[in-house]
Amino acid sequence: MTLRTHGLKTSGFTVVEMLLTIGIASIILAIAIPALLSTLPRLRLSSAARQVASDLQVARIKAISQNTANTVTFNTSTTYTFSIGSDSRNFGQLYPGITFAVSANPVFTARGTASAAVTITLSNGTAQKLVCVKTVGRVNIADSSCA
Repeated sequence: MTLRTHGLKTSGFTVVEMLLTIGIASIILAIAIPALLSTLPRLRLSSAARQVASDLQVARIKAISQNTANTVTFNTSTTYTFSIGSDSRNFGQLYPGITFAVSANPVFTARGTASAAVTITLSNGTAQKLVCVKTVGRVNIADSSCA
């Protein structure tokens, strides 16, 4: 025996099913959004540290390829520039809320080494990341110390 539908389509969702789905999705979003918002400052700080480390590596590679010393100059707590070319970063615009403190401006020699060990401390007010430049020219990111 077969059921005749007389031209009515039986596929789709009912209003009750849609309201139930929307209600469950709303509850899940209400739980997930505060957790996501609390991780954004930490992610922004990590991203800023990676950007500084990457730019320092670029400065080192430029010094080696052009066979000349290259200095990365940190102007204020939100801006730094490269001394070769016109490259610059405005941290206040790229990473709002992130500031940095520098022990000295890193200078990379033509051999790829740094003239001195430099520590760049990036902070978002609650946490900090350190970008470490070793005298051998190695650049890395640390959480607590550049030892």
